[in-house]
Amino acid sequence: MTYQDYKHVIPIQLRFNDVDRLDHVNNACYLSFFELGRVKYFDQVLSNNINWNEKGFITARTEIDHITPLYLVDEVYCCTKIIKLGTKSMTIKNVILKKVDGQLIEAAKGIGILVAMDYLKKISIDIPTNWRKLIEDFEK
Repeated sequence: MTYQDYKHVIPIQLRFNDVDRLDHVNNACYLSFFELGRVKYFDQVLSNNINWNEKGFITARTEIDHITPLYLVDEVYCCTKIIKLGTKSMTIKNVILKKVDGQLIEAAKGIGILVAMDYLKKISIDIPTNWRKLIEDFEK
């Protein structure tokens, strides 16, 4: 899978406080970039079809591969894609890209497992049919 396979791409604004003592973006920031991509993905795909005060997703697992460092001056993007829908959970994939000499290259990539939740009852739930359809239609 390459970044061209992603329909959801957002720019990431790097901040001075993202940079660590080695003058590159601290590795801990990448998970925040993934989270921002995930939130914007669901804003676009699920739109008004979800009440985040009642139901939504929790992150059950994350993994990340750091490929090349980011620096404060880099032009950076986060790509987000749902690659698997289960009954109660989904697998989400993110790629962090940076522009180098006019080309986009992978700086990091990661996988997350999200579980559908009823926040009020504090229980996992099946992914609602309308959410599933909206995600599947978007990812076609």
